[in-house]
Amino acid sequence: MIVRKPRTLDQCRSGDRVVVGAVEGAPGRIDRLAAVGIMPGIELRVQQTRPVVVVESDETVLALEREIAAGVVVLALANDTRKAAE
Repeated sequence: MIVRKPRTLDQCRSGDRVVVGAVEGAPGRIDRLAAVGIMPGIELRVQQTRPVVVVESDETVLALEREIAAGVVVLALANDTRKAAE
C-alpha cells in the first residue's frame, strides 16, 4: 500500500523505499530513464542522496544526478516504518 504525499526522488533520504509515480521532463529524458528501469510503478530503495542519488531496483543499482532525480515523482511505501514514525 502507498501512503503520504508525493515528493521527488531528490527529496528522499537514504533507506527510503518508494514507488515511482511519474517521470517528468523532456521526452528523451523520460525514455532514457525508462530504458534503465525508472518508470511508474517500479519500487526503489534509496541508498544515498549525496553527491548523487543512488537507488536500487531489484538487483540493479543506479546513480542519478540530482537534477534528473528531481524529475522523478515518488510515493513512500506504507511499510517504510521510519517515515511512518515521523
